[in-house]
Amino acid sequence: MIWLFERDGRRAQLQLLYLAPDQCELHFIDADGVAVVEHFTNVTDAGARQRELQKRLTEQGWSTEGEWKL
Repeated sequence: MIWLFERDGRRAQLQLLYLAPDQCELHFIDADGVAVVEHFTNVTDAGARQRELQKRLTEQGWSTEGEWKL
């Protein structure tokens, strides 16, 4: 899934990838193009981290443009 965030004409992207039943990656690309990848061995932890980042971005004034399911 991909979430796009916008603030002041700038964009950030959050992406959750399910690689295997016990392997997930969370990719975050900030508005300056800096990418961070976090690795998880279960979906529960990956989902919790994704929600945490979404909440933090929203609190910082970023608005979501929706989500894409790929």
